[in-house]
Amino acid sequence: MVYHQKDSLSQNFIKYPSLVTELLDTSDINSNDLVLEIGPGKGIITKELAKKAKNVIAVEKDAVLSSELFKDLKDVSNLKIVTQDILNFNLPSTPYKVFSNIPFSITSEILAKFLKSINLPEAMYFIMQREAAEKFIGYPAETQSSILVKPWYDIEILGNIDRTNFTLKPQVIISFIQFLKKETPFIKIEDKQDYRDFVIYGFNQWQPTILESFQKIFSYNQLKIFKKTLKIGDIKPSEATFDMWLGLYKFYKKFVSEEKKNLIRGFERLHNKKIQ
Repeated sequence: MVYHQKDSLSQNFIKYPSLVTELLDTSDINSNDLVLEIGPGKGIITKELAKKAKNVIAVEKDAVLSSELFKDLKDVSNLKIVTQDILNFNLPSTPYKVFSNIPFSITSEILAKFLKSINLPEAMYFIMQREAAEKFIGYPAETQSSILVKPWYDIEILGNIDRTNFTLKPQVIISFIQFLKKETPFIKIEDKQDYRDFVIYGFNQWQPTILESFQKIFSYNQLKIFKKTLKIGDIKPSEATFDMWLGLYKFYKKFVSEEKKNLIRGFERLHNKKIQ
């Protein structure tokens, strides 16, 4: 069978099982884990995951690739193959981890799906573009992506992967990144969407500074307090540290009126509609 890589999925498949084993050994995945894999393709990662984890769910959008996986791995008893778009897939309700070489073109959408879910993964390991990985760790400066993920996860780039390890040599640097769930999150799970709306609102007001972005939300006196207590001067949203964003949100949660909070509630959904 000849596998045709779908350009629209922007996915470069790993060629060598030995590399997958090396990456898995770097992770904390063990024989007690349920692991979700996105876009298994030819099953190179899938086969090694099945050896390491208790159970594996492989979600493959491409019907041809999925059909071949069913044939090739039909005897792997701890593997479930699902032919579906991961963005429409119902995530596990029990504890699970994620390990995947994700399609580069939908990296942000995939991470958003996990972060917005009720049952957050215990850990996530992704092979992704270095540029995207740096956005999630907030290097060299914080980004909307890093501010959105840091309340719940400690993030680290574990290293880069040589481009020759892929079926089609990527034209970008590829990294291996881990997201480990915090034992005690900075934001309560039930406030996840509220926090996302707040951050996305702040990053998308197109104002010169972070405080001007929230001038319709906080009073003049409150903004003066932020300058003093949080040491927020005339800086852009991307120049504010995660601690500053966290401080702003906690103050907003406690002291801002419901009327003004309504200006922010649902902002992510409205913003996504505008950019579609």
